[in-house]
Amino acid sequence: MQIFITRLNKLLEENKISRYRLAKDINVSNQAVLWWCSGVNEPKISYLKKLAEYFDVTCDYLVGLEDENGTKTRT
Repeated sequence: MQIFITRLNKLLEENKISRYRLAKDINVSNQAVLWWCSGVNEPKISYLKKLAEYFDVTCDYLVGLEDENGTKTRT
């Protein structure tokens, strides 16, 4: 879970996107995005897919199964 939080916050920062804008763009509540970013809650798979498409990354990257280069990681 921590890797997801780190990567989501990094993507928001790198792309200069606010949590509010992300919530609006993927049609989810502001509270949901806040909870994802702080680790209170995890997104459903359908939202994980939307996040991956939105940031043009893979779901595997978001959850830590691959690194920034697309190389599979071992846990």
